[in-house]
Amino acid sequence: MLKRSTVALLLSLLLLASSVQAAVEFVYPAASSWVNRTGHMILKLNQIDLTAVRVTVNGVASELIDVGSPEYRKLFQDFFVAQAIWDEGRNQLQVDLFNGGQKIETAATEIYYTPAESKRQAPPEFVANVMHVPEKERPCAACHNMKASADQMSSNSEKSNPCFGCHRKLVNVKYVHGPVGTYSCGYCHSSNSNPKYKVLKRNATLCNQCHADMAQALKKRKFVHGPVEAGLCEACHDAHGSQNESQLIKPINELCLSCHGHIAKQAHVVRTTTGEGHPLKGKPDPVKKVSGKEMTCISCHNPHGGQVRYFFVNNAEDRMLLCQMCHNK
Repeated sequence: MLKRSTVALLLSLLLLASSVQAAVEFVYPAASSWVNRTGHMILKLNQIDLTAVRVTVNGVASELIDVGSPEYRKLFQDFFVAQAIWDEGRNQLQVDLFNGGQKIETAATEIYYTPAESKRQAPPEFVANVMHVPEKERPCAACHNMKASADQMSSNSEKSNPCFGCHRKLVNVKYVHGPVGTYSCGYCHSSNSNPKYKVLKRNATLCNQCHADMAQALKKRKFVHGPVEAGLCEACHDAHGSQNESQLIKPINELCLSCHGHIAKQAHVVRTTTGEGHPLKGKPDPVKKVSGKEMTCISCHNPHGGQVRYFFVNNAEDRMLLCQMCHNK
C-alpha cells in the first residue's frame, strides 16, 4: 500500500502535469520574442471546454471572442488565430480564457516589435522569432503542409502553393514584387536550408540575379548612392511588396529624409521670395505632369546614382540646366 506522502506526491505531479498541458502556448510569435512584421498571432489554447477568449495588448482589451461554437471547433480545434497589430517597442500581451463567463486561466508574455525599416534593435532578453522549426511546425501539420518541396513553393496557383495559406498578407498590398505576385516563393527561399525556408542570399547578391540590367547600369555611373554601392537593396525596398511605389519601405520623401533629415530643417537649394526653400512636396511635378505625380526628392535626384554629384536626373554638371527642366523661361 502506498504511503499517504507518496500518494500526495503523485497527486501533486499529476496536477502539475495537467497544468503544464493546459497552459496557453504562444506558437507565433513565441513568448518573449521579437518580430519585424505585424501579422498572425497563433495560440494553442490546450483547453476543450472554453467558450471565449479575451486578448489584451498594452492595456487595450478585446471583446470576448467566441471559441466554443461547434463551427469554430471544427475549423480551428483548440487554436486561436488573430491579426496582431503591435506597437513599436515592447508589447504586453495577456490572454484570458473563459468558460461560461468565468475566467479559468490567464497567460501573459512580452513581444517586441521593431519594423523592418526601423533602426531600433530588440533588447537582448528577446529572442528572434523563428516559426519553421520542428517544435513549432508540429501543431500545424494536421492542417498545413509543413514539408513543402521546392516545386510546391514555386507553384503559380495559390491553391497548390503551401506558403500562400499563411502568408497571403504579403500580396495584399498595392505594389507587389513580381515573384511574390506569382507565388514563386522558391525563387528566393530554400526548402533545404537551416533554418527552413531561409533566404540563402540577401540584398544585391540575390536581387541582381533577376535585376542584372540594374547592376550593369550602375557600373556605368560615375557616382552611386551609398546604400546602392554597398548592395543594400533592402535598405529602401521591401522584397515582398508595400503600399509605396517601387516597393519602397516608406513613402519617397519620408524614406529619403530618414537619412538626410537636415534637408527638411533648412532652405533647400535656394531661398524663394517667401523665405522658404525649393518645395519638396505639395506641388505638381512639372516633368511628370502627364502622370499627375506630386513633386518629391526623385523629381530632381536619381535615387540610385548618376554621372554628376547629387545624382541629378538629367546628368547635367551645370545646376542651372537642372532648373531649366521646369523653369524654362
